[in-house]
Amino acid sequence: MTRWLARQLWWCMLWYMRRPFVRKAQRTLINLVPETRRESARANMIKQEKFARRIGRPVLTFVINLFFLSVILTFLLLAILNAVADGWLVIPTQEALNLDPSPSQSPSAPVR
Repeated sequence: MTRWLARQLWWCMLWYMRRPFVRKAQRTLINLVPETRRESARANMIKQEKFARRIGRPVLTFVINLFFLSVILTFLLLAILNAVADGWLVIPTQEALNLDPSPSQSPSAPVR
């Protein structure tokens, strides 16, 4: 499931980065660089895009896995804390049993 979700998100990100206004913004930013360094800036941007295409989807899959792991651990922690608060995980000692009579052991009115 995480691989499918990562592929879908990756496709959306690539689709967004191919939109004309994003390409125009990239060209505009490259043109803001001084003429002497413009070609190296363009080459650096292409190198960064190649790196992102190569490593982006595995990183995205890893981050999605971490997210789901965090959600699962949070759910388990809350379930354990609720179980402790409700007394499900408490093992009563003999002293506690003697001090707190249960309703079946409580003194009742004498039977006439």
